[in-house]
Amino acid sequence: MTRTRKITLSALAVLLGAGAIGAAPALAQEGPRRGGMFQQADANNDGRVTAEEGWASLSARFSEADANKDGGVTLEEFRNHMRARMEARRGDRPAPPAGRLARMEERGAGMFRALDADRDGRVTLAELRPFAEAMFRARDVNGDNALTQDEVRRRHVRAERHRDAAPQQAPTQAQ
Repeated sequence: MTRTRKITLSALAVLLGAGAIGAAPALAQEGPRRGGMFQQADANNDGRVTAEEGWASLSARFSEADANKDGGVTLEEFRNHMRARMEARRGDRPAPPAGRLARMEERGAGMFRALDADRDGRVTLAELRPFAEAMFRARDVNGDNALTQDEVRRRHVRAERHRDAAPQQAPTQAQ
C-alpha cells in the first residue's frame, strides 16, 4: 500500500475518531467506554456493519466534530475533537512524547487536506462520502454490503504477515 493511500485511509479514521464506514481497520479498536467501534456501528447487533449502519455512525461522529454545526469540519475543529478523544481514551496514562504528538499533528493536517476536495478549509459529509464508500467496498471482501470483524481485521493480519516475512539481516561472522 502506498504512503498516500495509507495516509488517506487513516485520514478518515482520524478525522472522525475512527468512525465506521471507510475506517474499517479502526472498527476493531476499542472505543471510549462504550465497547468497540464495530459494536457501536452495528446498530442491530447482528455482528455485521452494513454500509447504512456505517454511514450513520460516521455521520454521528462527523456531527460531534463539527463544533459550530455549520456542516463542515475545519482543521481547528478536527484538532480539538481529536485532542479531546485522545485525552478521553488515554485516561490516567501519560501523554505520548512531544515528538510523537507533533508527528501526529502533522499527519492529521495532511490527512485533513487530502479529504478537503474543494480546498475551502472545511471537510463536509459530501466530500467524505465518496472516499468512505470506496474504503467500505474495498474492505467488503465478499461483496455482501456488510463488514464483519474478520473483514475489518484483514489489514492487521496482512501487516503482521508482511512484518514477519521481512528479510532478516544475516548476522555477520567475526573472523
